[in-house]
Amino acid sequence: MTTEEQILKERARLIAQKKDEIDQSAEAISLIEFLLFPERYAIESVYVREVLTVSEVTEIPGTPSYLLGVINYRGSILSVINLKVLLGLKERGLTEMNKVLLLSNGKMEFGLVADGIFGSSEIHFDQISAAPINVSTVGATFISGVLKNGSILLNGSQLLDSESLIVNHKTK
Repeated sequence: MTTEEQILKERARLIAQKKDEIDQSAEAISLIEFLLFPERYAIESVYVREVLTVSEVTEIPGTPSYLLGVINYRGSILSVINLKVLLGLKERGLTEMNKVLLLSNGKMEFGLVADGIFGSSEIHFDQISAAPINVSTVGATFISGVLKNGSILLNGSQLLDSESLIVNHKTK
């Protein structure tokens, strides 16, 4: 074996070793998985402050269709977003089975309606595939990727920082 071949073989060994180290130390994220019938979704749990049962959502006339209404949460009035409208999913109406995921990032806080909660899980970044290219709804900007189990990963930061979700109507 020539010196050049030995160098290349050593480089290949080091590259393979580094890949193994990366796979073993890949960061994991904690997720809350939920149902927006008929699809399964997930969001990083760092953005989920609490999961609430839907008791009473008060509709606000003249607001965009994605704004389901508001709820009273411990003395604070919070908007409740119907993500199905933004993602182009068929609506089924609210039942006592629906839940509200209370999302917060310290600056913004609102609720997302879910048809059900599957629970929490922890996954490694290598279990996330890129978001599908054929997603053409307005809400496509809120999708980060797809998990190996088929759940669609939402971008919590994008949701909470989105100015398009803020309803700010000034009366004259």
